[in-house]
Amino acid sequence: MFTLLFRKMRNTKWMVLCLLIGFVMASAMMSTIPIYMNASLQRMLVKDLESFQTEYEIYPGAYNTSYGLKMDISGSEQQKAVENYNNKVEAKFKELGLPEKLDKKYISDEYLYVRSLAVSDGNSQARFTLGGMTDISDHISIKQGRMFTAGKRSDGVYECVATEKAMKSTELAINTVYEIADVFDDNKSIKIEIVGVFDVKDENDAYWAEGLDSQYTAVVFTDYDTMLGDCVDTGVVNITKAVHNYAVDYASMNMTDLASTNEMIAKQKTYFGENSIGFSMPASDILKDYESRSSQLQLVLWLLQIPVILMIIFYLFMVSQLNVEQERNEIAVFKSRGASRLQIMGIYALESLVLGVLTVIIGPFAGLGLCKVLGASNGFLEFVNRRSLPVHMTIEAVVYAAIAVAVFFVTTMIPIVPATKTTIVEHKQSKAKKKKHALWEKVCLDFILVGGSVGWLYYYNKTQEKLVAEGVTDTTATVNPIMFVASTAFILGLGLFLIRIYPYIIRLLARIGRRVWSPAQYVSLTNIGRSSTGRERFLMLFLVLTVSLGVFFANTARALNRNAEESVAYGVGCDAVLTEQWYSSKIESAQQTTPQSASQAAQSGTKQTSEESDEEDTETTIQYVEPVFERFEKLAGVENVTKVFRKDDVTISSNKMNVPRQQTKSDDEEKTRDDFLDQSVDTSSGKSSTSNVQLMTIVPSDFSKVCKFEDRLLPVQLNNYLNALAEYTPGVILSSSFKSYGLELGDTVECKWGGNEPFEVTVLAFVDYWPGLSPYKEAKNGGYMDFAVMNYDYVNVQTSMEPYEVWFKLKDGASVQEFYDSIDKAGIKPLTLESASQQTIEKKNDPMLQGMNGALTLGFIIIMVMCIIGFLIYWILSIKSRTLQFGILRAMGMKFREIIMMIVYEQLLVSGVAIFAAIFIGGITSDLFVPLFQSIFDASQSVPPFAVIPERSDYLKLYAVIGVMLLTAFVVLGRLIKKIKISQALKLGED
Repeated sequence: MFTLLFRKMRNTKWMVLCLLIGFVMASAMMSTIPIYMNASLQRMLVKDLESFQTEYEIYPGAYNTSYGLKMDISGSEQQKAVENYNNKVEAKFKELGLPEKLDKKYISDEYLYVRSLAVSDGNSQARFTLGGMTDISDHISIKQGRMFTAGKRSDGVYECVATEKAMKSTELAINTVYEIADVFDDNKSIKIEIVGVFDVKDENDAYWAEGLDSQYTAVVFTDYDTMLGDCVDTGVVNITKAVHNYAVDYASMNMTDLASTNEMIAKQKTYFGENSIGFSMPASDILKDYESRSSQLQLVLWLLQIPVILMIIFYLFMVSQLNVEQERNEIAVFKSRGASRLQIMGIYALESLVLGVLTVIIGPFAGLGLCKVLGASNGFLEFVNRRSLPVHMTIEAVVYAAIAVAVFFVTTMIPIVPATKTTIVEHKQSKAKKKKHALWEKVCLDFILVGGSVGWLYYYNKTQEKLVAEGVTDTTATVNPIMFVASTAFILGLGLFLIRIYPYIIRLLARIGRRVWSPAQYVSLTNIGRSSTGRERFLMLFLVLTVSLGVFFANTARALNRNAEESVAYGVGCDAVLTEQWYSSKIESAQQTTPQSASQAAQSGTKQTSEESDEEDTETTIQYVEPVFERFEKLAGVENVTKVFRKDDVTISSNKMNVPRQQTKSDDEEKTRDDFLDQSVDTSSGKSSTSNVQLMTIVPSDFSKVCKFEDRLLPVQLNNYLNALAEYTPGVILSSSFKSYGLELGDTVECKWGGNEPFEVTVLAFVDYWPGLSPYKEAKNGGYMDFAVMNYDYVNVQTSMEPYEVWFKLKDGASVQEFYDSIDKAGIKPLTLESASQQTIEKKNDPMLQGMNGALTLGFIIIMVMCIIGFLIYWILSIKSRTLQFGILRAMGMKFREIIMMIVYEQLLVSGVAIFAAIFIGGITSDLFVPLFQSIFDASQSVPPFAVIPERSDYLKLYAVIGVMLLTAFVVLGRLIKKIKISQALKLGED
């Protein structure tokens, strides 16, 4: 059997190679799930912890414990208590299984004084803390003197070191011997000498995560073992506090079992509390939050693989089916010569098993390599030179590969089973019989798939509308795995519908033009029209699936990346926004805010205006001094610059407005009879107003040169609104919410804030969106704020000048860092500084977006590889199986050139039409299903709205792949046709 197996594999080596490639792709793709997922989750955790460290200046990997000892116990009991405490902490830390970066123990006596020295006030003696810390010599640098020597010197003195701050605090001097005693028992004493002054070796060292000067202000350090041993034995030194800290190497943490780690941390917190041990782990809250975030990322990455997995199953089934079709005659011969079904199936099972074993070995490492490449993805099929993902091989990856092999083994065996039932006679008879319609045609599977997916889509959208209306935006609750199955089913359904009707269309074309078609064209049309159940339909379906999914993946990735980029561009409004401190009549209040450097302001990432410092003085007009504006025009890389004044909580009022009153507590109280009969006179002016308004004033001509905005967000181009505001300066552009208040175009409204006199403006337009103004900004009452846009010069005349924002447009290719540096060189001290490019980079570094880009890129690559291989397999088998037909056509007088043209026509009618239809189907699927991905984000507050806008570059990438595929096919087919002995085929055709 093995001899027969290897002979068979040698004879069909190309088909076996295609199956092996399919197996390897399948297992590699499945292996990437645990590898890429763990690496992405680890990078996500590291980024979160790094952000925590930057914000709070606390090492997030710290595992801190402390223990206070009783003061009435002997020295030996102190030593035993410290040892027991350290053993408990060590055992508990090892339970977590976290990678250890360092282990530090510290003991101290806080109740010591110097007998021979009084502090500067002359009334009290010098107090200090004696401490011992393990491995301290490896983490300090001696600035003066030398490092202490462990143990007691021959003259009975214990050597110590201290920081310069501790020396000043305790008023102790270097190289001086002091006699010290316990403040509660001065009958005994020991001698110490500070022999060196030190500082930390590395400020970023996790060893000093708790801070040296802040935590050890008056501490004099000696050797840990000497203090715990000799010093305690003297009876003078008593351990009052013990500390045992670990630093976790969070960059090397294993992501696979985080839930159990969080559970153990919670239990340890309880355990330490019961044993009077203080415990803190700064990262514990992050780890809890990370657990839920990781489950969301895990779910999304899994779901993105569903279409690819289905596609690989279809590919393997197709290759196996084609292989069986080629060998059906051989299988029938085996059956007729006495071979049992089990023996025949055993040969094919062994073949798949051999391929499976090779795949389990190769697949995980191929997946590891893919993950390294995908870790650098900055977008769909876009790669940058960033730090690679921390990928490593795991047992889990091998298990996934083995599961993939098992599933695909079954897939390849399915076509074998019916083939083993046929004898040679039945096989010959079946070739002569007219083939019946396939089962899927009889049950109308294409209509079921399309109808089912569209029906589910309608139901899902209605459900989402209800959730958004109710304010439910929890992504873990709205990500539905069926959306990925439904999109694939929709493509498959349309593909099946295409191959259902396509033979009839071809027959109609052949009949209509039968008098004008050339022989090559007529034969091509006849072949395709008659193959209503043949390979051509299978190839068309395969191409529709692969190319449509490729288009779908490309549009999905583009929509996600575009949404991320546009949300940043809209929020910032331009390339960069700067605010600075203005001098004013209230300078002492203004100086409460410390100016920053450009880099610090950029890192703060918060947008604010100077009026925040005087919110409590809204009725007081403050006189500001405007800085020189021309400074900003001279900064490096600046192309254009403009003034933009912004103010929140501005009041807009009008007689025509009818603003819904906010619900108050009195509204909930039950009304009495007198309330309904109340005839008191309404003395109000009749004006209705809203104070939940964001005001923006702009210089229209300059604003148009600086702002970034998508024209699709407005009914007409943005410049039309700016022109109106420039031509009619007392005009205002209001948010569309004012329409619901009863305002119309041309109405006059009154505007007021602070101590300024109210002024009137005329409504020029209503818009839903405006650069830098979010319609979802939350007001103090919990609702959303309205917004108004006015002319800067007009408003500046009507009101007193207040600090404005400076908006920048940078030149193409300008360096943001050079821009920051030029701000510092110009002496500008920004309060805040926002950069759209920096925020975009941060957005693209989001683990969720990176993970999705990587998964979509991986899926696209695998699908396109399968498309090329499947395409070549079909045409190679098609040409080889039609040698006799070529001979007959040549015998009938058809020229060799016409045979080549016949194959070209078939390529166009089968492959060309399928690819064209696939691009169309992929586009429809994208329009219908890609918007569902907004459920991964906050769907109710997406600004701009989530949109599917195909990018030409994505289609060019797809066309390039298809072009390479077709070119390769023509080259291979050309060489294959040349090798066909057409003269022998011609004789066979004549016979």
